[in-house]
Amino acid sequence: MDITSFRTFLAAADTGSFAAAAQRVNASPSSVTERIKQLEHRLGVRLFDRDKRGCRLTAAGRKFVDPASQAVRAWEIAQHVVSLPNDFTSSLAIGGQYALWGALLTEWLAQARSDFPKTAFRASAGASARLHRDLRDGFLDMAVAYDPVFHRDIHSEKLFDDRLALVSGTGNENWREQYVRIEWGQAIGVEISAKLKITPAAGLVLDLGRQSAEWLIQQKMAGFMPQKLVQSFLDSGALHIVEDIPYFDYPAFVSWRNDVDPQLARDIVGSLALSVAHL
Repeated sequence: MDITSFRTFLAAADTGSFAAAAQRVNASPSSVTERIKQLEHRLGVRLFDRDKRGCRLTAAGRKFVDPASQAVRAWEIAQHVVSLPNDFTSSLAIGGQYALWGALLTEWLAQARSDFPKTAFRASAGASARLHRDLRDGFLDMAVAYDPVFHRDIHSEKLFDDRLALVSGTGNENWREQYVRIEWGQAIGVEISAKLKITPAAGLVLDLGRQSAEWLIQQKMAGFMPQKLVQSFLDSGALHIVEDIPYFDYPAFVSWRNDVDPQLARDIVGSLALSVAHL
């Protein structure tokens, strides 16, 4: 079983491009082509149709996606399990959106290690798109992000309610001239732009998670932030909510794979829910 080839196949299937797959798996385009060719030879089927626009899965390729994903997932689990000290009976790979670590997940992880002494944790941070991909591909067991994952093998539920508020480091005056677009997802970005008819006059887009708030404070600019994420800055007066601007609902979700032990999943989700009860 060639896990490297399976990962390469899944990357090409997801991106629709051998070149993009090469970037994802840190290989040259020629290596990707050779891996796919060898895989097709071993399976005795053609997995992709290729043209100038990229690659598309054949019928056989579509059938191979699930077995390849399961094989990669099994290998990841095996690698993690065999490396665990004997004191641990379970493991969990959990990822969180950058913005959520400082405000929530760092404290939760410290408590979780105490509450689940027999569970080994592997924690990572990333943008929601990458977390979703890693969850689908089996590199993560669970993810906490502002977007739910819609996939037949993944369950999602709302963790807590939040809303995007327009905040400023200076107050209400001239906020349009100081407005910076902060990246919280394409759909919500389109909704904000359409409703308020605003564009970032500063010619700047930030995707820095909670650190975006620090930029707004230091540079005396304005942008949309999850209110609970910046409540401490609002309480201290470092940031101010711009008046007469609508809020946009922006709840956070916890998503996990269906093949995670059901009891462990429920216990972890319950632990996360308790940790955000004060928000």
